[in-house]
Amino acid sequence: MKRTGLILLTALSLTFPFIVACDNDEREEIETMTSGFMTGRTDNKGYVYMLRDDFGKSYKINGKSEQLKPDTIYRMVASIALNEDNTARILQMVPTISYIAPEDSLIPDTMRVKDPVKIESIYIGGGFLNVHVCIKVQKEGTKHGLLYSRLNTPGKTSFTFYHNAYGDEPVYSKYAYVSIPLYGYGLAKNDTVFLSCKGFEEDYEYKLIYK
Repeated sequence: MKRTGLILLTALSLTFPFIVACDNDEREEIETMTSGFMTGRTDNKGYVYMLRDDFGKSYKINGKSEQLKPDTIYRMVASIALNEDNTARILQMVPTISYIAPEDSLIPDTMRVKDPVKIESIYIGGGFLNVHVCIKVQKEGTKHGLLYSRLNTPGKTSFTFYHNAYGDEPVYSKYAYVSIPLYGYGLAKNDTVFLSCKGFEEDYEYKLIYK
């Protein structure tokens, strides 16, 4: 995973269950689509050739995607169209914030800002704690910082969000996606994973079961 440290939020949410198109005979054709958190692999030219969703299904990609770093694994939210030959076409890729969580004590005090966020959804899948985060901004192009850390509590796997709005006013919504890797913590099936952050009306305290 290549995304570390303070991330500037520019990601937009996108969810399409399907799309309907008409041919010249006015007959409706339904193109099967899916979207969600996925892990992608790039070839030696930097194009995604395979995507794997959090439910164990893999998709071979037909056609060129946005060019990324070669021979790299990326965590992303992707929208794909499924072809009849069991391949898929990438319609859109949105990068996630995804890095090994540093210990909370290593986060500088200047970055320990807890401006509020809204958690749209959260689940554990694919070996990650996946979070869809809403940030309130005043105007397009405003930069916000969002990072997470691991609380060093014996026998407990827990994370916290820090959000820095840099004084921006909460007017309308922007979205970001977070995938916290859960490997390396010795988690066993049915262990509990915790996440906390400041909300607009009340603080969030999540408890999720690792499966």
